[in-house]
Amino acid sequence: MAFKLGDTIVDRVQFAYGAKSSGTPLYVLTQCSNANIEITADSTDIKDRDGNLIYRKYSGKTGTVTITNAFFNTSIVETLSAADADIATADHTVEMPMMKLVKAGETLDITGYVEGSVIVSALGANGTLGKEYKLGAGTAASATEFAVKHTDAVQGESATPAKDELIPPTDKDEVQYFVKFKKLVTSGAKITISGDKNPKAHELFLKALIVDPCDKENYKAVVIYIPSFMPSPELTMALEGGDSQTMEFTGAMMLDYCSTNKELCSVYVVDEVEE
Repeated sequence: MAFKLGDTIVDRVQFAYGAKSSGTPLYVLTQCSNANIEITADSTDIKDRDGNLIYRKYSGKTGTVTITNAFFNTSIVETLSAADADIATADHTVEMPMMKLVKAGETLDITGYVEGSVIVSALGANGTLGKEYKLGAGTAASATEFAVKHTDAVQGESATPAKDELIPPTDKDEVQYFVKFKKLVTSGAKITISGDKNPKAHELFLKALIVDPCDKENYKAVVIYIPSFMPSPELTMALEGGDSQTMEFTGAMMLDYCSTNKELCSVYVVDEVEE
């Protein structure tokens, strides 16, 4: 029996996948809670002398895409930055700012720290930032100075890596300290959002799972392909706890101008049962 178009029920958005025109992947969103596509058009009305509408001419179609992801996604941040993230590896360290708390009488591991970058301040129980302490010359702290103790790596069967420990001041009036320093890391990433760079157009694929109203036991797929998607550089990074961690991702559907059919998007209804 030939496939027929008709009513379907959208169960959920499964994936949003972005890629360069060369096919190089940019991101995949697996936690899409919502995705909307809106296509509008300009219109010109032709009326008679009495103001009655005789004909309406449409032109200039415009499409917008809004995707809500359930989680904060760093791949999207990289895409919107219009620059490759600086990925830290064992062969390429990246300098990162670090902020830690250490209680009086305890020590803090700051292995990999950048010399001259350590700042230690007293922190009151009510969050008040107190006096700043200087680095002492030795490996023992005092009431007015903190210390950094370096331990060399040990080779052999009982091998241990090199280690740097911060020893906080012994000031009897303080119970904890706020420590800020820079560290060279071998795992992680730095994403820089610059004022003079904006994201570039790329391909966008949206896949949703659908069901036939007369066959609710089987999922099938609808895939929407947008050949030229221009993401908006506007971004809200909601650094909050709780049950709301959503991130909104928006952009415009641009005409694939050099294509023969002037494609804005294509909708594929896949007549196969999804596993």
